[in-house]
Amino acid sequence: MTHHLYDIDLERTLLASLIFEPNLINDFFHSLSSQELFFHESHQVILHTILNLHSNGVPVEEGMINNALKKNGHLYENELVSILTATPVATIRPYIDSLSELGNKRQLTSLVNSFNRDLHDESIDATALLSKTLDKLENFRETHRVELFETHDIVSLKPEEADFICKEWLPFPKKTVSLISAPGGSGKSWMVLQLMMRYLIESSSAKTFAWLSEDPIGLTAHRSEKIASSIITKPLEFFKGRMAISNSPTIQVLLEQGRGVEVNAYFSDFKKSLSNYDLIILDPLIAFFGADENNNAHARKFMQLFTEWAAKENKTIVFIHHSTKNTTQARGASAFTDAVRLVYEVSVVTDKKGEVDETRSHLRKITLTKDNYGAAKLLGGKSVSKQIFPETKIDPQSFMKDF
Repeated sequence: MTHHLYDIDLERTLLASLIFEPNLINDFFHSLSSQELFFHESHQVILHTILNLHSNGVPVEEGMINNALKKNGHLYENELVSILTATPVATIRPYIDSLSELGNKRQLTSLVNSFNRDLHDESIDATALLSKTLDKLENFRETHRVELFETHDIVSLKPEEADFICKEWLPFPKKTVSLISAPGGSGKSWMVLQLMMRYLIESSSAKTFAWLSEDPIGLTAHRSEKIASSIITKPLEFFKGRMAISNSPTIQVLLEQGRGVEVNAYFSDFKKSLSNYDLIILDPLIAFFGADENNNAHARKFMQLFTEWAAKENKTIVFIHHSTKNTTQARGASAFTDAVRLVYEVSVVTDKKGEVDETRSHLRKITLTKDNYGAAKLLGGKSVSKQIFPETKIDPQSFMKDF
């Protein structure tokens, strides 16, 4: 069969992605099991084996796949090695769509070839042949009808209200993505460290992670000690094993390719590394982005990856984002704020004259500028002042050198 009707590299990439990120199988099980995606028989058998292992709760990994293949008399060890050396991808929908399109073309080509053979058979009635071919085409169209969306009977759905973490302090909605926007030096890092601690006090089983890529680890440890002793009033040891940080170089989730972008293949590993954490804070957003900050299409694609991850794996994800110059509003493409369910903007506390109130330098004004899930009701309004820094009676500037 001609090469334009199959693509061995696409087939191997899709299979590699399923092996390295088995969670994808749940998301696309119907598409994988109901379509003729693969041309190569070995790939068809390996996919069937992967789906069977997953359905039976068996780990989808090289040894188990190989054992299952051998048990059924299939010697595809070399092809499995070729699959495992392919680069996995985090977003497999385009690969499924491309392979499905190739599969449709193969089926139509087979139907046309069958029609041509029968057309040259003088014993076959032309009218009957045409009728049979039209029936086959109609059957093909019906079996390949695309379900564009799911429908649910409203009466059968279980009502659920939005749930939040840190309801008593600064509420953030669960299973979605939120944004904190503030200018440099406003105390965002102090704020999220306190958020982590308060959530861990609220939930004894929770685990939190913050990737504070702009701050040295030692400085973050110093701030954590100050918050624990002066604001939270619990020993830092209380959070042992449940509060993790990193200041490693960030991975760029999107990679620019020509005029478009593609998802970094390491994104699936990124998610897997953070699978045990309930609250994930990433600072700053732009360090993880990797594309044009002002491009709404790029921003939308980036944010969709995180909103889907949060919803499917019950994560509370918070991005820290720099504001535009001389404001507290998030900079860059509007799609960043469009995609999240909540936005807090952080600013200094001012007096009645609009000047910085030095007597309240340990506080920050936190304004709720986007609230899709009703956080304002828990917060007690759209704008509040919260203690972010340890209060000092000495010189308010003495702590500012750390911010």
